[in-house]
Formats: sequence, structure tokens, C-alpha cells
Amino acid sequence: MLSRSRILLVLISALAISTPSTSSFAADVTPIPTLSPAQQYELDLIKYKIEYRIYQDARDLREKELRAIAIEFNQALRRAAEDARNAGRGASSKAAFAAARALAAANRDKAVAELPPLMTPPQPPVKPYGFSAKGSKSKGPSPRVDKKN
Repeated sequence: MLSRSRILLVLISALAISTPSTSSFAADVTPIPTLSPAQQYELDLIKYKIEYRIYQDARDLREKELRAIAIEFNQALRRAAEDARNAGRGASSKAAFAAARALAAANRDKAVAELPPLMTPPQPPVKPYGFSAKGSKSKGPSPRVDKKN
């Protein structure tokens, strides 16, 4: 029993000593190539376009929700004005109209406050120096044509 444990101890120590030499093989891995500035710009531009579409969709959805809130507010004001008109020109009808108008405004403000905040628009990527997009030609000064009288 004692001899087996000694053999096991010798094997474990031999493996422990030999493992640092195998780690040198892992250092020979070639590094991942980095993208050129033009390729990185193209990649960032694609990412920006996707993020901008998401931003536009979120902005459009918020605008639709705000329009729905405004329509509901205007309908509440019309109902209150019609009720006040039907009730006559008394002081109580004016007070009821003012209360209905205040309630409609409070409901509108509450609905607008419950909307999620609009996300910040994404920033376009910065072009690398001297980069021109595919197919675009640099525009130099156009030649002057002198007019003859």
C-alpha cells in the first residue's frame, strides 16, 4: 500500500514538473489580425446604420403614443366643452368645465410621464483620415471657363 502511494506521488510530481514545458507550445499561437482603419470604419458604419434604424423605430413609436395621448386629451376637452354648453352659462357649469379641463390635463401629463424616455441617437463613426467611400471620387476644384464677350 505504501509503495503504491509512493509511485503515485512520483508520477504526480513528474507530471507537475513537465507541465510548464508544455505551456511554451501555447505561446506559439499567432495573434488575431486587426482590421485596417477602412475596414473598421465600414464595420462601425454598418453597426451605426442598424442602431439608427432601431432609434428611428423607437422615435416613431413614441410619436404615435404622443399623438394618441393628444387625441384623447382633445376629445376630453370637447366632451367637457359640450357638457358645459349643454348645462348653460351658470357659474356651476363654468366650474365643472374648469375641473374637467384640469382633470384632462392631469391625465395627459400622467400619460406622457409614463412613456419611456427616448433613447439618445447613435453617433456616426468617425472616418479615418484619407478614407473615401467606394465609388466616390474626390472632388477637386472645377476648371474655370472664361466667358468671351
